[in-house]
Amino acid sequence: MTPTLTHRHPPRPTDLHSDECAGSAEPLSQCIACRRTGFSLIELLVVIAIIGVLTALALPAVQQARERARAAECINHLKQLGLALHNYESNHRTFPPSFVRQEDGNPPPPPPASDALRYRSHWTGYHMLLPFMEQQSLYRKFDFKGTWLSSMTNSDDRDVWKLDRTILPLLICPSASHTFDIVGEAADPVGSPHWMAGAVNDYSFCHGMDIIKALPGSGEAACPGGLLHYWNKWPTATRGAFGYNSRCRIQDIKDGTSQTILIGEKAGSRLLFGGGSSGFPQAPVEYPWAMAAVLYFAPTSDLETWVAGPFAVTRDIRLPNCASDPPSVGIPFPINPRPVVVSSTTDERPLYSFQSPHAGGAYFLIADGATRFISENVDQGILEGLSTISGQEPIGQF
Repeated sequence: MTPTLTHRHPPRPTDLHSDECAGSAEPLSQCIACRRTGFSLIELLVVIAIIGVLTALALPAVQQARERARAAECINHLKQLGLALHNYESNHRTFPPSFVRQEDGNPPPPPPASDALRYRSHWTGYHMLLPFMEQQSLYRKFDFKGTWLSSMTNSDDRDVWKLDRTILPLLICPSASHTFDIVGEAADPVGSPHWMAGAVNDYSFCHGMDIIKALPGSGEAACPGGLLHYWNKWPTATRGAFGYNSRCRIQDIKDGTSQTILIGEKAGSRLLFGGGSSGFPQAPVEYPWAMAAVLYFAPTSDLETWVAGPFAVTRDIRLPNCASDPPSVGIPFPINPRPVVVSSTTDERPLYSFQSPHAGGAYFLIADGATRFISENVDQGILEGLSTISGQEPIGQF
């Protein structure tokens, strides 16, 4: 007997076959593949949320990495400045002065006794350091036989003003947010009254606990010995490595080269200053590298920027008394003064403190060539001790 063969059909994929596919003329496999392309709205939202979370987690790390790179570059700038200073000292047996200033009323012919120009400087320490900062060609363009007075009184003797606008990348901290790289008069300097125009700078010479007025004020009458403008006349215990016509040698740093600041950050555009009255503009403060008048500052006409010299101090021992008074009567100048928006006031102190765009403190060049980050919360006494060269103050940890 012949066995009956029963034809068995394969099981129907009911779990994959929808009514839509059942009515389709396309093969089942193609219909299913077509339906599986793309994402649902919920799936898309989940993917977007995951990407957002990952971005939020990664962004701070990227920003921190960038800031670490900028901080490393800032440290490298200070190290190069340290090499320049020590090479200068090896060649000249002294560090350069932070400001070169002619004697009051000299050279001849002097301006009238009532003329404020007789108290001005002409060159900064950065002018002197140019050959040691790989800027020999720029250095050779300056006529160092000239004087600041001659450039002010003779409009044909102002080539130096244009040279002072040369941007020196070594003197700019990559973390600083400058609105302009050149501040002051933006046009050709001939005939311009704005001798203070110049390229920005974020590193300042340490004047210790001295603040030396460019112009003798009313306080001079109360001080029998005058305001002691020159570095060699300032009290030894409060003197920094730099000052007017300073001649500091390595052997003059009695506090030890590992415990004495030479240069520190004083970043431009960190502060907004409103001047002495409401009539002045609220504008950023810059410290051009060639700004030779120590305490002269004014809003420049073109860019409305306040400018001051590239120096910093840790205490003002002249206010409210004389320079010969003990340091205990002075006013401290801490790192990173606040508020950063300084309203209209005659209090100029924030303009002369060390200050930095880096959070929590500032970087410093120490006299032994090392660089250190010093917290803005450091004990003020330690900061002041680090800023002097022979005060013999106890330093401790910093």
